[in-house]
Amino acid sequence: MTGVEDLYLGVIKDGITRHPRSLQKRIGPSEIGRPCDRWILHKLNGDGEPDRGPAWKPAIGTAVHDQLERWFDAANRGGGDVDHTEWITEWEVTVGTIGGQPIAGHSDLFHVPTGTVIDHKIVGPKQLAKYRLHGPSEQYRVQAHLYGKGFTDDGGWGPARAVAIAFLPRDGELSQAVFWSEPYDPHLAAAAMVRANRLHTMLTVVGIDAALAASALCDDQWCTWCRAEKRAVARAAGASLFADDLAASAAATVTPACTGCGGPLPRSAITEGLATHPTCEPSPQTPVAAVRPVPAAPVPAGVAPVINLFDKR
Repeated sequence: MTGVEDLYLGVIKDGITRHPRSLQKRIGPSEIGRPCDRWILHKLNGDGEPDRGPAWKPAIGTAVHDQLERWFDAANRGGGDVDHTEWITEWEVTVGTIGGQPIAGHSDLFHVPTGTVIDHKIVGPKQLAKYRLHGPSEQYRVQAHLYGKGFTDDGGWGPARAVAIAFLPRDGELSQAVFWSEPYDPHLAAAAMVRANRLHTMLTVVGIDAALAASALCDDQWCTWCRAEKRAVARAAGASLFADDLAASAAATVTPACTGCGGPLPRSAITEGLATHPTCEPSPQTPVAAVRPVPAAPVPAGVAPVINLFDKR
């Protein structure tokens, strides 16, 4: 690359990484509905996400959000009067507490006359088609209802009566947009906060390592933590260093059991190639050599067992 090109891309990358959304460490309403317990635990623990490079697509979404805020602010004629204001943009609401700490976030839009919370999502064509057919993910639903809880608890602009998500095309025309809505459900919002507090309690009592060990790896392609850990476990078990298809190495990602006690092996033992917990005592009926920690033999992924077609037993 030329010197100017390096400087040009450097400014963009620096702007993405320094944006408040990228620097945010505390969990927010947009993340509480994540389906992966491990993701929530990492976030509650203050862990930074594994590096995935400059988040260009989210940056596009942020830029569109900024423009939408200007358009809806300009559409208001109320002058700040509750009885005459139609659109409330980027309003900060507190959706509840986790471990006694208030959790706040900025709602994209609130339509005062109808009491409707509206969230903008800027998505690609595949995601747009999926949401048109199946509606939003549970994470997006939870986020919308949490903002509804925030407006209802605050009371300043009136209670939420409905929640909506506007899926706007990142690559397409506005006529392709998908607008989804449903009545506000306070029970859904409350259940999400109960789950988050349960995970926070577990994290506080047993610590991050034990909490993660008690939570299964998820299959969400957007979960950067589980993707990174699956690859690390697969490579430690002998999978190809060049395999990028997690489904192909799924067999290698299953947590092995200790040959001594039968319990699951911790990640540290797997990484060291051990098949037994170092603290497991030899069984009286089993020779010492049989339970001594030994490197786990790598199992080639995708190799089918050989079947003897002539064996009639």
